Amino acid sequence: MSLAYIERGTRLSINAQIDQCAISDAFDAVFKYQENDSVFAVQCCGLYEIYDSLDGNATLNINFSDELVKYTFTGRVMERKRGGGLIMIEQLTDVERFNLRQYVRDEIRVDVLIYELSCEELDKEHHEKPVREPDLWDKTFDISSGGLCVVTNKTLNPEHDPLYLLEFKLSDNDWFILPASIVRRSNNPQTKIGKYDYGFQFIFDSEPEEKGRLTMAILRKKLKYR
Repeated sequence: MSLAYIERGTRLSINAQIDQCAISDAFDAVFKYQENDSVFAVQCCGLYEIYDSLDGNATLNINFSDELVKYTFTGRVMERKRGGGLIMIEQLTDVERFNLRQYVRDEIRVDVLIYELSCEELDKEHHEKPVREPDLWDKTFDISSGGLCVVTNKTLNPEHDPLYLLEFKLSDNDWFILPASIVRRSNNPQTKIGKYDYGFQFIFDSEPEEKGRLTMAILRKKLKYR
């Protein structure tokens, strides 16, 4: 998929990868125009902060989405145009699309504790609850065996590695602590219950059996309230 798919005004989320660690995620940008087949302009003052840290091998992970699909590709900063606050970016890979609704989500409201994971914690084979206060504590808006959504008035630190640990309990016997990545971050949620909308996708690579256990727990939770 080419850049021609992106319409003017599309909101992008950009993070820079340096030495295999993300130094920032959720820099919001707005797509302005396409200069040629691979170079385009965005308006994103936040990228000025990391521009000088980027070397020739550093890449940008760029994401945008609609209601059902996430699009992602890789690029690099080429030039800043201060007059209009524009940043020129070169597209390095094709635009890929991913379905965000692989699983039916149900409006299940339970407390969820969200911990940001450092690069060192990412390397651990099994993830345990950090011995510190969570970075965000609120209720889920909806949940499925693939991920969950939190609509909240609190914010997650934008300068952080793009992986989190989510702790939540669906019943006294159904307690989970799962690594997850953000697949959607919005300042304009459809609901009125909060200012920020975070969509998380669970990662079951290290503990695949947890996916089945979560599916059954969600089913029991639904049946309980019928």
